[in-house]
Amino acid sequence: MWKYVLKRLLLLIPVMLGTILVVFFIMDQSDVDPAKVMLGDAATEETIAQLHEELGLDDPFLVRYARYVLNLIKGDMGTSYNYHTPVANQIAARLPNTILLAGTAVLLTIIVGIPIGVLAAKKQYSFFDNISMVFCLFGAASPAFWIGLILVLVFSLKLPILPASGMGKGFINCLLSLILPAITLSLHGTATAARTTRSSMLDTIRQDYIDTARAKGTSEKVITRKHMLRNALIPVITAVGLNFGVLLGGSVLTETVFAWPGIGRYVIESIKTQDIPSVLGCVVTLSVMFTIVNVLVDILYAFVDPRIKAQYKRAGRK
Repeated sequence: MWKYVLKRLLLLIPVMLGTILVVFFIMDQSDVDPAKVMLGDAATEETIAQLHEELGLDDPFLVRYARYVLNLIKGDMGTSYNYHTPVANQIAARLPNTILLAGTAVLLTIIVGIPIGVLAAKKQYSFFDNISMVFCLFGAASPAFWIGLILVLVFSLKLPILPASGMGKGFINCLLSLILPAITLSLHGTATAARTTRSSMLDTIRQDYIDTARAKGTSEKVITRKHMLRNALIPVITAVGLNFGVLLGGSVLTETVFAWPGIGRYVIESIKTQDIPSVLGCVVTLSVMFTIVNVLVDILYAFVDPRIKAQYKRAGRK
């Protein structure tokens, strides 16, 4: 089991190298000169040339790429062109906010999406089933920025009961400012989880062991919890787990709409100003977290289905 997990973590190395290479190349093709961005419009050609030499901006592409990777191994993500501080410090200050937002969105996805999917499957073709699937279709098709703007219009302008932007100080204010962006970010994931749960539950309901459990006199609650839901959880775990990884990097629009001080908003600011070290640092951080989430999802499979755990053990021995 642990050998398999270690192999998955080692695969992170080539993934990261490829990701950094692609982003590094894209940023390198831009016409914007980072030296001019740092020094401003009043900079002379001499100062620009001097900064080019200090930063190594005139070195060949592969040399600059290799230098960045070597520094990254040492824990150095470079210095932000905008803030003139280590990128690692900027990310460390914003990453907890993004994790808080994404984690809350995933929690809403679980406590809302899965129960809706279970009830819709058990009441197939009922009024609740039809209404819930319409909700799921709406949630999956609606852009996050549009949902965010509608929520701000209703709950911050028409009914001024929730903050429209920013992250409040203190527990209560932070909780209030978290509600709207978390709902916005979770809507698509909730719709996906509900539809996946419903589909998986419908496949499980038709299995012979469900009829056997009912024939033995097992209560319907126990059948639903222990036999139906547990055996239907594998695709649901996949959907929720991957959704959490996507939310970490996909919260850009939501954080921008609600001025949430997270990595997504930081990436947008860095791209606009061609702050290459900041963009690369954010991409590396989000890529690592996405891969770790995928590994954790794989491990969680083993706790739900013992057959998968046996497969992991066989894979670890190879």
